[in-house]
Amino acid sequence: MMTDKAQDLQQLIALSRTMLEKAQEDSWDDVIDLEAERSELIKVFFSEPVQQEYTDVVEAGIRTIIDIDIDIMELGSLKKLDLVDILQKMGQGKKAVQAYGS
Repeated sequence: MMTDKAQDLQQLIALSRTMLEKAQEDSWDDVIDLEAERSELIKVFFSEPVQQEYTDVVEAGIRTIIDIDIDIMELGSLKKLDLVDILQKMGQGKKAVQAYGS
């Protein structure tokens, strides 16, 4: 039984690492698709209780996933700041063009 759970947990961690790689590559559409897939697997994983003797292993796996998610969110925040900066510069450029044209 736990071997299946252990494999499922390793799959969740691997999927999370792939999400991080895609975030690092700026492939946010892939991150969103993978997260939807991972979310379904998490539902299945927790659809039945984890046996007491395996809670430490599962807890460690969850902590790993959370750490990876934090890295992904930080990359997302940086991307958002980059986009805000680009949009602000575009707005300044538009104003400059309008001022020049008037």
